[in-house]
Amino acid sequence: MTTVSLEVPTLQELLGFSNCISEVQEYHAGIKQKYVLPTFMDRRVKKSNEILEQLKNYFEPNQVCHLIRYSVKISEASGYGQSIYEYAPRSNGAINYKQLIKKMVAT
Repeated sequence: MTTVSLEVPTLQELLGFSNCISEVQEYHAGIKQKYVLPTFMDRRVKKSNEILEQLKNYFEPNQVCHLIRYSVKISEASGYGQSIYEYAPRSNGAINYKQLIKKMVAT
């Protein structure tokens, strides 16, 4: 799984990384980029929505995984040396990560 912050520089780096994976697959067919996890999704920011659409157009539909919404609580938690579940278990970020874990375990 590759995490992608929905910002332009990160998208450019991801596309370069994906090209590297494709080259490596020529020699090691077992290596796959199975999922792309969009993070820092803020629906209020037009650029976030545009980059998410670009991801969906570039990758297979089932590769673009569950969204992790922007949450200042995630940044604050790491600043206090705590997990998001310790610091703000009811925050959007914590809820999104819990949903992702449930989805990954079910797969």
